[in-house]
Amino acid sequence: MRAISRKHIALIMLLAFLVALTFSFAPLPGTSATAQAATSWKGITINWSNVRRGPSTQYAVVSVYAPNTSVTVYASVAGQNVWGSPYWYRISPLNSAPLYIYSGLVVQAQSSSQASPYGSGKVIVVVLSKQWLYAYDNGKQVFNTAITSGRPSLPTPTGTFHVLRKLHPTTFYSPWPPGSPYYYPPTFINYALEFDWGGYFLHDAWWHGIFGPGTNGWHYDPVAGWTWGSHGCVEMSVKAAAWLYNWAPVGTTVIVKSN
Repeated sequence: MRAISRKHIALIMLLAFLVALTFSFAPLPGTSATAQAATSWKGITINWSNVRRGPSTQYAVVSVYAPNTSVTVYASVAGQNVWGSPYWYRISPLNSAPLYIYSGLVVQAQSSSQASPYGSGKVIVVVLSKQWLYAYDNGKQVFNTAITSGRPSLPTPTGTFHVLRKLHPTTFYSPWPPGSPYYYPPTFINYALEFDWGGYFLHDAWWHGIFGPGTNGWHYDPVAGWTWGSHGCVEMSVKAAAWLYNWAPVGTTVIVKSN
């Protein structure tokens, strides 16, 4: 039998240690560091958001964040593709227990350096590229919410408008006849603020479960299923529409812009 020297034993032990060290730092399955953020950034949730231990719906939910909850995003990692994107945001420091929110539920928060250019009075601003609405009072932002604007074939008009009338409650009737791809049945609306003649409203869309980036195109809604954006109106949750209805009087300036 061939003998093993102490030198050989020491070498084997060193190799074993290096192998163990390598595995201890290897990423766990499903937590790839792909597209990991170089620096953290502040975001806000755009809907009720499950916080999970990993970047997949198979991981346990450890918390649920309400809309407009502030989060710090430390990394973006590839995981389960839920609504057309595989990326999930890690919202816990990299040296702590992992916590993830799906990227489609978080947008970048407006920083203090992005101060309002809007002067006195009440102003509603809709940014179509962000699918987001902001409300300002004397230049100070007092409210913001995710929205869904018009689909590509029926875009929401841009420009400066004013609240023309307020309806609570009301029923919308389709200007398109049955058989048209745009037809919809008579629809109950809780809160509606018309901002442009021709039936363009800021209103609640109780039949939708999600609003925000991407919802003006063909997208999957957890309540309505696969669907398009609006017929040109600016839709939002019932809670958001109620706040806006109670806050904005007739005559309030409404600015709808692309970016």
